[in-house]
Amino acid sequence: MVVGTTNSTFNKLHNNLLRSDSNLNSSIERISSGKKITKASDSPSELAVLAALQAQTRGITQQISNGMSEISMLQTAEGALGSTSQSLQRMSELSVQAANGTLTDSDRSAIMAEIKELSAGIDKTASSTEFNSKKLLDGSLSVTLTGGRDFSQGAVDVASLGLSKISVANQADASKAIESVKSAIDKVSSYRSQIGATVNGINSEISNYQTSLINTVSAQSQIEDVDMAAEIINMNRESLQSKFAIKAFDMQNITASKVLNLLG
Repeated sequence: MVVGTTNSTFNKLHNNLLRSDSNLNSSIERISSGKKITKASDSPSELAVLAALQAQTRGITQQISNGMSEISMLQTAEGALGSTSQSLQRMSELSVQAANGTLTDSDRSAIMAEIKELSAGIDKTASSTEFNSKKLLDGSLSVTLTGGRDFSQGAVDVASLGLSKISVANQADASKAIESVKSAIDKVSSYRSQIGATVNGINSEISNYQTSLINTVSAQSQIEDVDMAAEIINMNRESLQSKFAIKAFDMQNITASKVLNLLG
């Protein structure tokens, strides 16, 4: 009967020791990682919520990344349109100059040569401007952006701007050229305004996503992050309990040994 009681106490002390060691190790893991949940068994219900929040965080982060990429694309297009606008401004100056009645045919030929160079530059910009292999100013751009807004960009080559037949061969042609170039400038300005408004809209969406991200990460942190002060106290408590369990276990071993010696 004494031996049976001793074995029962021994098993209980052994289980207490194992439990204390396990709790201590878990506490050390939480302090080391800074996380309350280091394995599924720590809190299955909270782990499920945490997994959902982590997935939401990744989704929001990707939306922000998408928005930033879209802004870069639109800024590339706007920069190219700015270059086209400068060329058109110069063409406007040349057209006004060509309308001067004191110029000779030779003077107008020189002006027309520069207009042709500017036109070639505009066409090159329209055909070569791209972002991530996507053409931006040839009329093919049509995308759905962050927030579900659709965006398309018209072609900005000379023909699409109505300047393919521009001429300053005489005063009458120069006067027509002035009006044609003005219309082209207005068209490009409209495109640039559209891009600016779209960028502002995306920035607003990004701001909303950033707020949502902060809230989601905060909720995730409340579940996941360990309270260091409380956990250190818990670790010290588990450490003491482990020491007590070891001491009691050793004393039980000594007692059991004495009992066996007496029985022997």
